Amino acid sequence: MKKFISCIFASLVLISAKSQLSNTRWKVTLNLEGPRNVILDFKKDTVSAYNLSDSTVLETMKFTTLNDTLSLIKIEGQSGCDSYTIGKYLYKMDKDKIFLKLVSDACLDRSSVLDTTIWLRWKDHKEVVVSPKILEGYVGVYQFTPDKQIFITLENGKLMIEGPGVDLPKGPLMSESDTRFFIQVAGVEIDFVKDSSGKTVSLISHEQQDYELKKIK
Repeated sequence: MKKFISCIFASLVLISAKSQLSNTRWKVTLNLEGPRNVILDFKKDTVSAYNLSDSTVLETMKFTTLNDTLSLIKIEGQSGCDSYTIGKYLYKMDKDKIFLKLVSDACLDRSSVLDTTIWLRWKDHKEVVVSPKILEGYVGVYQFTPDKQIFITLENGKLMIEGPGVDLPKGPLMSESDTRFFIQVAGVEIDFVKDSSGKTVSLISHEQQDYELKKIK
């Protein structure tokens, strides 16, 4: 009886570990000939990695979990991995983050981009209508570093963002409220900050940590 109960308990642990990832999506920045924002879309026992910017599928893999170890094996995709080499990674889930660390993986194409990455839980974003007058107040130049800026423009009633020096291509901002917006090409939420008079003074970019960019023009 004790052995039977132990087997049942072990099975429940395995099911629980896998259910943490099944039917979830995560955003991660991978170094693929430069930084690229990628969505990891977990189904029941497969995971697809695709570009956030254009939804191009990069790789589809089979996954399994055992306690705190995630195993991956390629089904099809762009990497040089074969379909029988298994990559094993320790993963630690902390609320809406996953920390990944290499255990063993003979496929360098996979291990070189996944090792020590941090994944952020992905959520769907719904757009709301914001007054054109409010949008106009966000137009300007925001200081990223002493020599690099972020540009916010208003084009055909839509806020656009661009960071030529920080690998941020020009793209639309999706309004989630009067002050919170979503950068679709980067998968990042930002908040515009106003002073007591209602003037926009900065924006806060919510990434793995928060960054505040002062409005300089």
